[in-house]
Amino acid sequence: MLAAQENAADLYACGDRPPAEAAALGLTLCDAMATDALSARAGPENLQVRQGGLVTDVRPGGVSGIAGFHAGDVIYRVGGVDVPDARSAVENLGRVGSRADTVVNFLRGGRPYRIKLRRE
Repeated sequence: MLAAQENAADLYACGDRPPAEAAALGLTLCDAMATDALSARAGPENLQVRQGGLVTDVRPGGVSGIAGFHAGDVIYRVGGVDVPDARSAVENLGRVGSRADTVVNFLRGGRPYRIKLRRE
């Protein structure tokens, strides 16, 4: 299991488009592209393959950093809406408000997680 965790960062890579920034939440994302390593490991290890925004940078002390996002996470749903790429993820993350939590679904190492976000 340790080897699988060590190689989790190799599951997704950035697509060709420039990164997008969700500045208010302290995140930078690129289009998540599944790697050959993910294709090979998805079935045997029961890993999920999704489209979305690959987190490339998390600003320390920002909302997303405090919530627990890490570089390498793949955001695939924001507020119940699937996001196919980084730009869609940033657009939907821009709707995170300060009065109610917004659920953000993401993959970490090919496994699904969710975080509730609220702006400061």
